[in-house]
Amino acid sequence: MSDTATAHPQQAGIFRARGLNSSERILADLGEKAFLNLWSYPNLFYNKKQRDKGDGKELCDLLAVCGDDIIIFSDKVIQWSEGKEVKVAWPRFYRRAVQASVDQINGAARIIADFPEKIFTDSACTQKFPISLPPVETRRVHGVIIASGCHKVIQEQLQDESGSFLIMPMLKGAQHMDPNTEGYLPFGIGDVNPDGMFIHVFDDVSIKRILEHLDTVSDFTEYLNKRATYLRSGMLLIAHGEEEMLGRYLAIGMATGDPQFETKRKKKDMKALSTTIQGEWSAYLWSDGYFAKTLADEKSKVWDKIIGLFSGNVIAGTSVSILGDMPSPELSERGLRFMALENRFSRRVLGEAILDALTKAEQLRQDRFTRVMMPNNASADDKLAYILMIVAYPVELEKAGGLEGGYAQYRLGRLHQLEAYCMNVLQEHRNLKTAVGIAIDASSLQTGQRGGSEDLIAVEVDEWTDELIAETKAKQEKFDVFRKDRLQITEMRRNEYPVTEAQSTK
Repeated sequence: MSDTATAHPQQAGIFRARGLNSSERILADLGEKAFLNLWSYPNLFYNKKQRDKGDGKELCDLLAVCGDDIIIFSDKVIQWSEGKEVKVAWPRFYRRAVQASVDQINGAARIIADFPEKIFTDSACTQKFPISLPPVETRRVHGVIIASGCHKVIQEQLQDESGSFLIMPMLKGAQHMDPNTEGYLPFGIGDVNPDGMFIHVFDDVSIKRILEHLDTVSDFTEYLNKRATYLRSGMLLIAHGEEEMLGRYLAIGMATGDPQFETKRKKKDMKALSTTIQGEWSAYLWSDGYFAKTLADEKSKVWDKIIGLFSGNVIAGTSVSILGDMPSPELSERGLRFMALENRFSRRVLGEAILDALTKAEQLRQDRFTRVMMPNNASADDKLAYILMIVAYPVELEKAGGLEGGYAQYRLGRLHQLEAYCMNVLQEHRNLKTAVGIAIDASSLQTGQRGGSEDLIAVEVDEWTDELIAETKAKQEKFDVFRKDRLQITEMRRNEYPVTEAQSTK
């Protein structure tokens, strides 16, 4: 069995750069919004100093690491060569914005693979990268280029309001700069790194659009994985902009529950280079399903807030020792990672359950109210359950002199109760491997106690022994957990694109 927890000041904070220029700061903000600050790091460096003198060498513009996924971002803002013909200006732009980024990403990938211990968050190479990289055998490495500077030119030259690159998978490597290549078109982007990992190319407008609609690490990396596979499948002829690709992907997900760029083809048609993607984006934005999803997803922000609260403590170095474990970024990140890997739909389901639990706890005014949220149809991990425990501060007991340790004693007792709940949930439901517990104070409307704290603990059980079963039973009795009058177990099923009232009456 293993556990992890986070909560007040005892560990060193984590240094995070903010970006060296306005473009990089925008990228940093995007990364923080989508992946949150604990898993995205702008302007990393690797130690290539001679005799330990000078600064390290920049690794990449942004690195995001969460679960098995590593995303390497390279951001280039290149001024378009005004007054030059497109046949001259486009190859020049591509060379400086795209090819230079391909080289940077490939170099960063080699450093990450061969010398992870040399990666730092500061140029002086004194602050080590705080997140453990996923195992080599399971990790997925993604390259993402943000090439900005010709958005308005594309709008003018192609008379296309979107201004994003044409997606043309037939173009490979240096063919992007060779007008003699069959099918060549300026502003067309295909496979820019054909002999290595697939590297995605977006501009500053399209990346914002993608991360607006796929704003969790799981949603975004799923898009990258499926996009890379699709663009190397030979099935796409051309897509008229990234937003059209995104619209197609989301529309198929709305119809089938599984976002893809194409519905299944017959076997004989698999290699036919025939698909043209156009007009998908506006159709998706005007759909009833998208409108209903957007409204429903508001409840998911509760989950975002909880992750942000805990990860902010880790970044600031305000986590405390809990149940004997000294806090560290690695320990705290491990528990938070389970929460961060939930996609937007799953966060909505979990957020709804939390909001409902908070309401019921306030209505019932019990000293302790606990909700167990079992894996649902949107869960990232079907062997993971979450426990939310809301505990009222014993104001009357304190007044009577029975709480000598004050709030610290209350909090320690709350943590022991939470651990007991986690262990008992896993013991009762042997199909589960992990229980993540969250403990918070009851509403001040109930206790009159202002302020509060939040605790997080993750418990994993690989094998149940007689000793562990006995320990779990003892904790259940000692801390009086699993009483049915103070416990709710929910298994929630929802539709990512809920049926609207207008649709249900048709």
